Amino acid sequence: MKVLSFGSLNYDHVYEMDHFTEPKETQSSLSYTKNYGGKGLNQSIALVKAGLDVYHAGRVGNDGQELIDYLNQYHVNTDYLFKDDNSATGHAIIEICKGQNRIILHGGANQLIDEKQIDDVLSHFEKGDVLLIQNEISCLSYLINSAHDKEMIIVFNSAPMNEKVFTYPLDKIDIFIVNEIEAAGLIKYDGNDIDEIIKGIKEEFFDKMIIMTIGEKGSYYLYKDGLIHQDAYKVEAVDTTAAGDTFTGFFIASYLKDKDIKKALDLASKASSITVQGVGAARSIPDIKDLS
Repeated sequence: MKVLSFGSLNYDHVYEMDHFTEPKETQSSLSYTKNYGGKGLNQSIALVKAGLDVYHAGRVGNDGQELIDYLNQYHVNTDYLFKDDNSATGHAIIEICKGQNRIILHGGANQLIDEKQIDDVLSHFEKGDVLLIQNEISCLSYLINSAHDKEMIIVFNSAPMNEKVFTYPLDKIDIFIVNEIEAAGLIKYDGNDIDEIIKGIKEEFFDKMIIMTIGEKGSYYLYKDGLIHQDAYKVEAVDTTAAGDTFTGFFIASYLKDKDIKKALDLASKASSITVQGVGAARSIPDIKDLS
């Protein structure tokens, strides 16, 4: 079984702020850092740090060699990562304030992924291999359909949650990994009552495995009549940027190892609690040996 993370790569421009910038306001940042990110890159590194061998597929622009080199440092296989010399790499503008963040995302080369690239990449994978995707790249419907035709196991982190999600063949997804806002979006519920979200998810996605994180309130596993809750580890959050990506990577790695849901939820929760105590995206993700 091989694991393919087909997702975004971005340069993250991170600004620590006294408060989030208001409309018409100009303010100076307290600090600035350039990090390597994108949900795809973060999740690939989380998977590797959780103990898996991972292939990353995606697209960078003419300024993207640093990201390729960065993935290689973590021993992520980049054989299927395309470099487009006629475009710019995706990037994000991130404001951090009191442990919370606000993000502006520009897709860049992430939005130039096409059917030919997908066909080329998937020709190296087969039935039973795992595909992890997010909502930050183009041509997702074709990717989902093609992977389903090959009988790959498809894991979808529907972030960022937007209307495009409903154009994808969601019936072909095997595992959804979402936070409570994304879960509410999937069922078109505009409230924040967790019990109502759980009820709606069970009705709408009864035969799908749903992993839902709810920040400091922990996480849930939902599948058919099954329901498991995992408490969060209580820590002082500094930067939550890659917390969800860490959770995703460590949950998948643990689940694929022995299919123990409770153990996977616990490990993912512990890993993400370490991530939020650091600054930056991929670089704040812990190694599996740090969780023993």
